[in-house]
Amino acid sequence: MKRRQFIHKNLFAAGGVMGLSQFPGLLQEAWASDLKSEFKVSIAPWSLTRKPYGENDPDGIHFLDYPLVARELGFEAIEHDNLHYPGDLPNDKHLAKMKQRTEEAGVTNTLILCGALGDIADSRKSRRKKANFNYERWIEAAQFLGCHQVRVVCSDHIDIDWDEKMKLTVEAVSKLADFAQGHSIELLIENHNGYTSNPNWLVEMIQKVNRPNCGILGDFTEWRIEQNPDVLYPDPYKGYEILAPYVKSVGAKSTTFDVLGNELVTDYPRMFEILNKVGYQGYIAVEYFGNDLPRRKGTTMTKELVERIIAKY
Repeated sequence: MKRRQFIHKNLFAAGGVMGLSQFPGLLQEAWASDLKSEFKVSIAPWSLTRKPYGENDPDGIHFLDYPLVARELGFEAIEHDNLHYPGDLPNDKHLAKMKQRTEEAGVTNTLILCGALGDIADSRKSRRKKANFNYERWIEAAQFLGCHQVRVVCSDHIDIDWDEKMKLTVEAVSKLADFAQGHSIELLIENHNGYTSNPNWLVEMIQKVNRPNCGILGDFTEWRIEQNPDVLYPDPYKGYEILAPYVKSVGAKSTTFDVLGNELVTDYPRMFEILNKVGYQGYIAVEYFGNDLPRRKGTTMTKELVERIIAKY
């Protein structure tokens, strides 16, 4: 299938995803709209540090100081990112130090954001195998730290057609989800460019995987399907409505605020109402990604905005 056909068929065609009412079993019951939402607040590490370990990031912090800084900003739960740790694979010594630091800071470890580890659905078998090995090691690291989730980036490039990529992704995600289940970890796929930024494609994949520990990390703003020039999913709110029944963690990204502290890129109240309608139970990860404010200030403003909204629920 040509890229243009992919965009035309799957972005703008109505009814491309099986409705929740057509999806039988426990998932439909768990995500029924009469559930009372329970929103909890955490912090994504990219709010404070935007470069991988070892790169110059003058406004960032050392990765071992991150738990204490997060606690000083009022967070009781924190996410991690594999890129902020030394080396491509987890190191027992660094993990032990981080676990000690989080215990000293009195914060809960929730999730490891994993990326740049290869595509477990790569069209080349050798690369799929290597990526799967890398992710398995970080799933083990997440279990050691006491996290309950791992975010996976996969299928974020349109390199083969819809059906081929779907088949490879379902096979790879199913295998990795089974491995994660053995470590008491939920495996989350983020809407993170390419195929995964098409909510129809992503939800179809999650339905086909059909694992209780596999779901979506729903980012408010990651809707870029293609680059150069950018092709975006046309309606992020409609997109989020499609994703919402399968969302197990939320990335509340922010960049710019008005004088009242409202985020100008995303209608936060509208996003929270979408989550509330499906009875979302889980963390809202604050991720300030702007440049107009000092990072700690922008992070605090995002946290305050989230807390103002969830207080209504």
